Amino acid sequence: MSDQEPLANPEERNRIRLAGCVIADGDGKILLLHRNRENSVQWELPGGKFDPKQDKDLRDIAVREAWEELGVEVEIIGKMGLDSFEERGDTLDYTWYWAKIIKGDPKPFEDEGFDQVGYFSWQQIIEMRDQLSPNMKNLLRAYEDKKLKLEPPQP
Repeated sequence: MSDQEPLANPEERNRIRLAGCVIADGDGKILLLHRNRENSVQWELPGGKFDPKQDKDLRDIAVREAWEELGVEVEIIGKMGLDSFEERGDTLDYTWYWAKIIKGDPKPFEDEGFDQVGYFSWQQIIEMRDQLSPNMKNLLRAYEDKKLKLEPPQP
């Protein structure tokens, strides 16, 4: 399935489709959100799962979630990679997109369960490994294994 194909019914595959944004600052640091809920305290990318009422494709998910979680408008500039992980008995397929902020300043929204936002170098992310979401651990592993497009494409 390409990232622009419709996601009419992801449950047919008994998998959950997710997508999110990898947003880098001018120094190559990656924007992360800190989720602080009773059952989930972790650093993660802005992103979320397919909503058939709002999303036509994976890019829509990433753009929508950046707005809902950070209050910023983003432009997708390229696909970075993808991976899957298991959580609470579900298989989650996550696609990462390079994105750039085109409007707004990122801030955490408490009603979404976030209490911090910041930019981190890959070295800092490595040092935070135990505090990362399963998806971020996949992204970090792909980074360490050199399986990612580490530079955002030029728009």
